[in-house]
Amino acid sequence: MKLVIRQYLASLKERKELDALLPDLLSQIGLEVFLKPSVGSRQYGVDVGAFGKLTQNSENKVYLFSVKSGDLGRKDWDSGNLQDLRPSINEIVDVFIPNHIPVEYKNKPIEICLCFGGNIKEDVRQNVTQYTQKQTTENMEFSEWNGDRLAELIEQHMLREELLPENCRGLLRKSLAMIDEPDISFKHFSELIYLLTDMNGMKLKQALASIRQLYLCLWILYAWCREEDNLESVYLSLERAALYAWDSSKPALGKKNKLALEIQETLHAILLLNLQVTQRYLEVKILPHVQVPYALSHAVRSSCTLDVNLKMFDILGRLAIGAIWSSWSQAQVDDDSDKFEYFSKNISRYQAAITSLINNNPILLTPYKDEQAIDIALALFALSSDPYQLDNMHTWLNGITNSIYNQFRLNGQYPSNINSYAELIEHPKYNSEEYRKEVTKGSVLYPYISAVSAIFGFLQPYETVQKIKKEFLPHCNFQVFFFTEESEEHFYKFEKTHGATLSHVCVDELPEKLVEKLSDECKQSNKLNELSAIKYSHWPLILMGCRHYRLPVPMHFFMSMYEQINQAAEDENKSS
Repeated sequence: MKLVIRQYLASLKERKELDALLPDLLSQIGLEVFLKPSVGSRQYGVDVGAFGKLTQNSENKVYLFSVKSGDLGRKDWDSGNLQDLRPSINEIVDVFIPNHIPVEYKNKPIEICLCFGGNIKEDVRQNVTQYTQKQTTENMEFSEWNGDRLAELIEQHMLREELLPENCRGLLRKSLAMIDEPDISFKHFSELIYLLTDMNGMKLKQALASIRQLYLCLWILYAWCREEDNLESVYLSLERAALYAWDSSKPALGKKNKLALEIQETLHAILLLNLQVTQRYLEVKILPHVQVPYALSHAVRSSCTLDVNLKMFDILGRLAIGAIWSSWSQAQVDDDSDKFEYFSKNISRYQAAITSLINNNPILLTPYKDEQAIDIALALFALSSDPYQLDNMHTWLNGITNSIYNQFRLNGQYPSNINSYAELIEHPKYNSEEYRKEVTKGSVLYPYISAVSAIFGFLQPYETVQKIKKEFLPHCNFQVFFFTEESEEHFYKFEKTHGATLSHVCVDELPEKLVEKLSDECKQSNKLNELSAIKYSHWPLILMGCRHYRLPVPMHFFMSMYEQINQAAEDENKSS
């Protein structure tokens, strides 16, 4: 395990990775962290500051950490760059210690810690030793926190046997070993997530230790996946970990005591890591190829159109979630124009990528499974925030409905309720009305298409759904999913089926009538608003959970767009 941790530490970057891990480690050891890494404000060489004892028999000290990534060589020690380690230490000695140590620690002994994920290279070892010996005083000393020492402290304090049992360690090792088989790796890591977030009977202090361990294990998995250039396992694992961690952190949400705030902080770190991995996956694996016709379809490397279809809709959902999280992140920015502009560009890029993906991979006009309504709904929701994307949405829905109509007419691969891969390959197995009725008993796909078409005034796809219903699916139960009282308890870990459906949604009436009925139903069945992720303004978790667990997207999200459009129209009428 120490070797696993050591390799992980060596791969970490200096900013937002190694310096983000260190405060959690120091807190777990028992130190009081009084300074954490920040962006925009000068910290005069100190990345992390803490006070306390490293061991029970040692004395209380002020620990000032200057963090560098990887091995420490000449170019990192003193190459003329202000970000080198020696100039940073000079700033600590000359500026930080005289002026910025908290008043209550002024007369305490000081230890300046040279912190890096690797080792000190031999070509600079003597320079470092000579410098630190010369600077050492009666009240100030230096120490080396290299990869081996950090790995030992992590294993001792964050992954110690009584907190991370051997079965958890084994699951982590298995997950790392199977990164090239992402489904298997994800299966092992999912078991680890379950064990670490099982908070039954846990006190807040134990819960904090467990969620920190989960965060560390996720970072280890991410570092190894990044090294292997295969992000699939960590992408899926972080989706599930974010949902499980949220559920396990609920007792601490909204509370202001120290333990609760630390749990909230670690939860936030897991969510940020999820955003980071999502962005890296999309930036590296998807965005460079969306504008090339059939590039991603070909990259599936399968002669079976079913494989291509399933993967393209999966990628569509992931792109939509990336845009949705960016939209949420933009709304969290407070008076920071640079961050606002950054997320604004991200949203536009992801929306453009969704459109390019659809245009250059026509198989996205032909859903094979009714549950692909989830990915379609997410993409439509992600695009709908930009008025300039409405024409693209209209064109896409036109293409989908026309394609489905023709698949039914020609007995092609029309959307079905089949989940078995083997049966999907053979679908449609028979050209008979009985078979069609059997595999199309219910649908969430057509109500979404009809509702979105009605909201935005897309008349043609709405009418095509009416034709499909009349000619081929008069028996089919069009449904809309709603959360219930049980959903808060079971949604995040999906330990039990929950929710309810509005059955026999009628699309034969005028579009405005359909929307009015759905809007009224959403107002009456409004348990969505009682979910903790909504209450604490982390609504993208709901959409991500729907994608991850394959649950229909709540119609409330689309009805909120409908209300916004109506409100905007009313405001415009009043002003005119």
